[in-house]
Amino acid sequence: MNDFLSSSFSTSVPFASVVFSILYMIYNNIGLFILSAVCASLPAIIFLCVSIYIFFQFGRHATIEINLDMVQLGLVQLSVILIVINSFGLIK
Repeated sequence: MNDFLSSSFSTSVPFASVVFSILYMIYNNIGLFILSAVCASLPAIIFLCVSIYIFFQFGRHATIEINLDMVQLGLVQLSVILIVINSFGLIK
């Protein structure tokens, strides 16, 4: 679990979400939208599971430090923004 966030997983999954969102905008295929949403929510679910594990293992007073670089943070934000934009397109 050491350096899990600095691996290519934390960069490639949000990048895949951005690619699937752009492809959804071009082809308007609902499967691409679902893949985009899954790829965007996967890091959040993993962070939640890790924090629950640390909470039950060490209690309330454990400190978690996460180092995200600008590319990872930007890709996560861009994937969320694109999913929101695509979701508004589904409402109409």
